[in-house]
Amino acid sequence: MSSALRERLKRARRSFTSPGHVIKQLKIQEDEVPHTVNEERNQQDQDEADDNRNETMRTHEDALSRSDSPQTSRQDLLQLREKLKKDVKEKSEMLRRLKMVKMYRTKNDLTELQTLIQKWRRCAQTALYELQTELSTDAQGSSLSQLIDHFGLDDEILHFNRAENDFTDE
Repeated sequence: MSSALRERLKRARRSFTSPGHVIKQLKIQEDEVPHTVNEERNQQDQDEADDNRNETMRTHEDALSRSDSPQTSRQDLLQLREKLKKDVKEKSEMLRRLKMVKMYRTKNDLTELQTLIQKWRRCAQTALYELQTELSTDAQGSSLSQLIDHFGLDDEILHFNRAENDFTDE
């Protein structure tokens, strides 16, 4: 790398540095959250979170009231600090998991997944029928059960009835 190019890169990097660090926080505003059918469940989850928050606050207030006494040592304060750090870490992890569950529920609509499964099943059944007709013209006479076994497909997924040697529409 030439020295002129190196100098230009150094100048460009300096021009984009910010004087302070910006702390990024995840903020979800009410108008950004899509309204779903699960609002009652969300309200119940919110109530449980409020109960947990109130219980935690009471525990910490008790600990702080004990720390106001003159006989509280530095060791007790350090233990309280570590306990609070641990509680914050646990609550943050729980919040992260709840946000992931919420995202998966909104992202993966079960009715859409069910229609896609049905569409795949119909396509697979049609392909097997066409393959059977092509193979039967070659004088091999393969049955649907032989084709399904050959490709290692599951009968239940395809809704295949071996007794009737045909697909059932369930």
